[in-house]
Amino acid sequence: MLIALWSPKGGSGMSVVAASLALVAAERSEARLADLGGDQPAILGLPPLSTAVPGRGLAAWLAAGASAPTEWLDAMTVPIGPRMSLLPLGDDAPAAAPEAGAALGVALRDGGLTVLDSGAGPSPAARAAVEVADTALIVIRPCYLALHRAVADSRLRPSSGAILVEEPGRALDAGDVAAVLGLPVVARFPVRADIARAIDAGVLRDRLPAPLASPAATLLAGLADARGMWAA
Repeated sequence: MLIALWSPKGGSGMSVVAASLALVAAERSEARLADLGGDQPAILGLPPLSTAVPGRGLAAWLAAGASAPTEWLDAMTVPIGPRMSLLPLGDDAPAAAPEAGAALGVALRDGGLTVLDSGAGPSPAARAAVEVADTALIVIRPCYLALHRAVADSRLRPSSGAILVEEPGRALDAGDVAAVLGLPVVARFPVRADIARAIDAGVLRDRLPAPLASPAATLLAGLADARGMWAA
């Protein structure tokens, strides 16, 4: 199953949410985290991985085109903990075609649970990967500008829910976000100082803060089936 996360603008916290989902999922079974944004090694407290997977990261897979062998994904997988692995972005590569992104999304749907961090300002290939996912979720803050962009984004159509990153002082709430997007808010992740400290210290993968672990577990439990339907 492929759970693809996307956001209409950078700074939403999407990559932290993606890492949290993969870490919690790995507590029960094998889970992969596919990184099209390039920030996951830093978020997880790992050294830069571009030199560890030269020429065979996800960027290179996409650049090879839709016919790239799925075995390359196994070769580039980096174990980062019990039952969890990372598919890193790897070296920079030219922009890939949407067909390559769709092929990647289909490939990631096999072999257990994969969480896709589609990256900020995604390429056409990343957008295509989101659109073929089993479950596509928008990660968004209660921000007017983000909502304004989201309603015009083609990725909203295949999305089955919204993950709200809540920060104090905003005029909009979960009800407003759900009404504007026409999607249920399926999880709420807070903006907290202890979360920022865990990321800054590089200990997120070893000591996932409860404010991240709890909503991640609830969200995963709410997945009713591979078509992205949500329990009431």
